[in-house]
Amino acid sequence: MHEDNNKSGMVKFWDKICAFTPLWQLALAIIMMLLVLTVFSLAFVTPGTGSYYIVLFNLLLLGILTITDIGVLYVCKQYRQKELEGEKELETFQEKDQEASDVESLPDN
Repeated sequence: MHEDNNKSGMVKFWDKICAFTPLWQLALAIIMMLLVLTVFSLAFVTPGTGSYYIVLFNLLLLGILTITDIGVLYVCKQYRQKELEGEKELETFQEKDQEASDVESLPDN
């Protein structure tokens, strides 16, 4: 029972996270722009200065954000595919059930 409750909690968590997929995609675009600007600014900073270490720290943070964002988008994509497969199975089952009830309702000759 504890496992079912845990799974239900995870499903609710990913439902809420994946509801914001367009925002996650926008965040990824912004992070990528910041990453490009940071890499570009690395060429103009003198190694060993305070600015250099700030740029390196910024690269580290942007890297972590990029990996996290891509991970969330990947999990949401997998979650959505499983959801769609479940809906297809349900539709197929309902169609077969409907066909069976149609056959049963045919008059006997």
